[in-house]
This record gives sequence, structure tokens and C-alpha cells, in this order.
Amino acid sequence: MQNYNPLTTEHVVSYINMMRKGTKVAVVIDLLLPIFVIFMTPEHSTDNIFSPDLIIQALASSPAPTAIYSGENMIIRFANEGMLALWGKDSSAIGKPLMEAIPELEGQPFLGLLQQVWRSGKTYSISEAPAKLIKNGQEMLDYFDYEYKALTDQNNKTWCILNTALNVTSRREFLQQIREKEEREHALNEEMAATLEELTSTNEELSDSIKQLAHSREYIRTIIEQAPVGIAMLKGPDHIIEIANPAILSIWGRKESELVGFPHEEARPELQGQPVNKWLREVYNSGKPKINNEFTVRLRHNDGLREAIVNSIYQPIFSEGTISGVLIILEEITQQVLERRKSQNDQQMLALAIDAGALATFYYQPATNLFSGNSLLNNWFGLSSEENLDLSIALQVILPEDRNRVINAITNALSKESDGHYFIEYRIQNNTDKKIRLLQANGRVFYDSQGNPLSLNGTLRDITEQKKEEQRKDDFMGMVSHELKTPLTSLKAYLQLLQRTKANEENSRHQIMLEKSVKQVDYMNNMINGFLNVSRLDSGQMHIEKTVFDFQSLFAEIEHEILSTNHSRSFIFRASGQILINADRDKISQVIHNLIGNAIKYSPVNTSVIIEYAAIGQNSLQVTVTDHGIGISEEDQQRIFERYYRVKDINSRTTSGFGIGLYLCKEIIDLHNGTIEVQSSKMEGTTFAFVLPIE
Repeated sequence: MQNYNPLTTEHVVSYINMMRKGTKVAVVIDLLLPIFVIFMTPEHSTDNIFSPDLIIQALASSPAPTAIYSGENMIIRFANEGMLALWGKDSSAIGKPLMEAIPELEGQPFLGLLQQVWRSGKTYSISEAPAKLIKNGQEMLDYFDYEYKALTDQNNKTWCILNTALNVTSRREFLQQIREKEEREHALNEEMAATLEELTSTNEELSDSIKQLAHSREYIRTIIEQAPVGIAMLKGPDHIIEIANPAILSIWGRKESELVGFPHEEARPELQGQPVNKWLREVYNSGKPKINNEFTVRLRHNDGLREAIVNSIYQPIFSEGTISGVLIILEEITQQVLERRKSQNDQQMLALAIDAGALATFYYQPATNLFSGNSLLNNWFGLSSEENLDLSIALQVILPEDRNRVINAITNALSKESDGHYFIEYRIQNNTDKKIRLLQANGRVFYDSQGNPLSLNGTLRDITEQKKEEQRKDDFMGMVSHELKTPLTSLKAYLQLLQRTKANEENSRHQIMLEKSVKQVDYMNNMINGFLNVSRLDSGQMHIEKTVFDFQSLFAEIEHEILSTNHSRSFIFRASGQILINADRDKISQVIHNLIGNAIKYSPVNTSVIIEYAAIGQNSLQVTVTDHGIGISEEDQQRIFERYYRVKDINSRTTSGFGIGLYLCKEIIDLHNGTIEVQSSKMEGTTFAFVLPIE
């Protein structure tokens, strides 16, 4: 600043009003500390003034970021270490216009707001406002509580703007706790503002009252008592506790009568063996403040001790150039830190799970078109770990025949009509190892409060070998199925011929054995047909031949067949009358037989299996198969319709199967534009249900 106005009583009143309007107590205490000392000394009157150097010293000692601007171009006249660190600048920024010193603020609202405050003389303050700043060469998006306070002369003309700020980015993680605290602060601020408005209406009487209050230690005590953070004032080398507000009493676990008037070390014996009293002596003897962030201390709690985490400031109080005491400002952050540490631990566990699962992670930001990921993703895409990706660079690694599918999938996931889920399989080939990889992407879109997409986050899994293994299984089963089909058909014919030959013989035992043999041949034939259907499905040769038929008649046929060939379970068939549908009769029959076969395999003997159908509205038919068997775990339910997947339950290990039956059921129902789902509880039973459209 070119010229300094003397700091008179009117300035003191102005600072007090700042505090009433919401300025953080810790900042105000630092600003008013020299004033408190003068006003607590009887021999000083309202005619005392501070030199500019003393004012700057007081502001510079504040632990809160503070800056002063002047002029339409917002020349930076002063910035303490906290504000410079917040900007990511050094002291060379002082004396320059704001936009010259911090060019990254271009396009952000700060200069316009400052100029508005300069012209109007009205204070502007805001909470959790975003700001982009460059720190260590990188653009950082942080959130701040800040205030632009216009200081005016006797003509109500602005001569400078006082800027205080607080980085609250980490605080946003604890919105619920902070919101409750802010509501209490807001109520207190409104109460103080209402009191000030009432006092202002008394004109000259108000002015006299404020001057008297400015000289009154009781008024300072009132301010401290109402502060939302813990404040205590210690006097003399013995650190006699002179003031301790309710907030600090709550943190310390003490009553006022136990502390005020006693030496700090004597009144709080629980601090023995802890460094707090040592710090107090150092601050009193050196005159240098002591600031601790996230300091762990053991505090009194009921009849014992508790461990707490606090932010603390130990500030020397000067009187007539000598140290007269120590001011303690304390804020307990135990819950916030524990929750943050838990979040960090969860992140570490997630990172371990990602590494163990060989998963690549990706993050896409639509606003900037930036695409980034972990080291495994960079390795797959042939990129260095330091490289910042534009999405177009990543898309170039995707094979041309898959690229448009991926672009459309991302676009659809980010659209307002989407549910925000992203799932796709595609191939990539980087320019480093030239290896073609088949990746499976699974992600989710995150939105802002207005419902606009902020980012698409997810994982990538290399399923190249998995697909090759499935293909080898398919090729093997297709080949074996074709080879077995002919001898199996001949074997069944011979068995049926034996059945007819032995039909009139009295040896019923032979008849039973032949029936069981034919049944086993049919079972093997169905299995081979399933294998062939998988091969046809993959090659696109499975065709659905729809015809209009009465579902009741198909249901009756299945009921007759099941009841005549299975006697170890109790089957309950519940028909719902005639319903005409347009579908492939044979393949729908195959689905129902498969579901009933599963119910038989996974339920105990002599239990019941319920098969029923019913119309849903005018356009759909639902078929359900319910058993009272071993059930399916939630984990298995998520994957039970995958090809070759079999449940991992120890109770089902003796049950034969290749894991293609339910896969084929789902594919057949999908080809009919229907849906199939499962509901199950362990050891209680399972219900499979599929829905077909009635065309």
C-alpha cells in the first residue's frame, strides 16, 4: 500500500463487525491480538494508533491465508505466507495486479467479484467455492471459503480490500458433519447480526456503547465464549488459566471451576508426559507461535483418558512489548481424521484387490476429454506412465472394427437417457508389443448435483485367454458331439428293438434295465444337443422358428412326460388356461425341461417341484419353476447364466454338468426378446422365471 491510514477506534469497530458477519474466529483473533493487548492495558486510550509496520506484522503472523488489494486492477499490496502458499506463488507476486500475478484465474469470477466489492464497498463472502490454481506446475481444482471485505474511509470510499481464505477441499468429504457445524455457526452469526442491527438503531447511544465495549475485557470474553472453536487465555509464566470458553472445556473434559485461576500444568495433570506444557513454555519464552496439525493428545474423559486428534495454535500475547501470556486456539478433528483414515484404508484395500485381480482402472472426464488409468492400463495401451491421454489417443489403440462400438457405448452411457452403466468387450493392439488383447470394460457414470455427467469410471479385464479357452472348449465339444451323434442314435435304436423284443417276456428286471438304458441315452443325447446348440449359437447358425401354438398344450405334454419318467420328486403343475403365443415350440420346451432338470438335480429326494405359468397383463407370459433344494448363493446368482459357469457350493460338487444348460436357456429366451431371472435363498430353495412376449 502506498499510504497507510492510522488504525483508530473506528477500525476496531469495523473489525468487530467483520467478526459478527461470519469471519472465522481464529482469523479475527490473529487480526485483533495486538488490539486486545492494547485495550487490556488501562494506560492506553482510544487515541492510541498502530504504525503500518505493526499492522502488517499482525496480519503476517496470522495462520490463515490473508491478502490486501487496492485499485480497479486489484494490485496485491499484501499477502501472508498462508495466502502465497494457497496461490502456489512466492513473494514476487506482491505489488503486481492480481491477474498478472496469477494468470490461471483468467476465466474465473474472482477479478469481477473484487471489482464489484471495490465499487460498491459491500463485503462478498462464499463457502466451498471452486478455484483452479497452478501448484508445482500442475493445475489443481480446490474449494475455498473466502471473503472480500471492503475497508472504507470516512467518505465511504473503498481504500483497500481485505481477502481471507480457507482451503476446505478435504472438508467436503465430511459434508454431513460440517453441515451441522455450519448450521450452528450460521445461527450464531444471525443472532450476532440481529444484535448488531438492534444496537445500530440507537445512533449516538450505539456509538458510545461500542466505544465502551471496545475497552471492556468483558466484551472480549463474551466474544470468546461464543466462539465455535476452543479458546483459552493463559496469563504469566505460570500460565494461569484466565479464560476458557465452553468449546475448549468440552474438548478438555473439564468444568470451568476446575480450571480458571489455576496454573495450566497443575489444573490438567493428565498432560504429564505429553509435550503440551513444554510447548507453552517455549511459546512464552521465545515469543514465537506454535502451530500443530492433526496432533494426537490424551485428554480427560470421565474418570479416565481418551485419545483425541486436534489442530492447535499457541500464540504469544504481547503487552507493552513484553509477553504477558499465551492464547490457545483448539479444534478437535478426531472423527474427521478417523473417517479419512478409514477411507484411505478402504482405498488401499481396493488397490490391493485391483492388483490381485489384474484389473486396469480408467477415468474419463467428458468436460476435458481426458482419459487416464493405472500402470496396467498404460501398459496395455502402450503408453508411458507420465503421459496424459486424450480419449482420441486411447481410441486409436482399439481395432478399427470395434472402435465405433466403443464410441457409441461411451456416448450412450453419458447420455441423459442412460442408467449410467457401461459394459462392452473390444480388442486393442498397441504400437509397442503389437499384441491383440480382448478387453472387457465395466464402468459407471458419476453425476453432479444438476444431473450432468462428471466422469466415467471403471475397470478393464483382459479376457483374451479366457475367450481362447472357451473357444477351445466349443471346438472340442462341437467335434465330439458330431462324432458321438451317429453311434448314440444306433445304440438307442438297438435298445428300443430289445424293448419290443422283450415286451412279452415275463422278466420285468430286463425291462427295467432297458428303460433305464434308454433314459440314459436320451440324457446323453440331450447333452450332445446342448453342445451342438452352443456351437451353432457362436457361429450364428441357431435359428428360431416361430409358430403360433397353444402354450397349455405344450405344458400338458411336458407334465405327462415328467410325471411318467420321474418318481423321486413330487411335481405340481399349475396351468392357467389357454394362451396362444408366437414362439419356437421345441426350444421353449427345451428351456422348461432344462429348468425342471436343474430343480431335480439340486433338490433332495421326496421334495416338491412346482411348475406353473400365467399371463402378465395382455402382452406377456411368465413361466416359473420352483424347488426346495440347496439354493444358490448371491455371488453365484450374478454369474449363473454365464457359459461354463457352475456354482461353487460344496453341496453341489457331486452334481454332474458342464455349465451350459442355463446359458442356453438365457440365449434362447433372449432370441425371443424375453427375460429370465433367478431368486434363491441358501438351503431354502430356488425359483427360475422367464417371461415371453405374446405376439
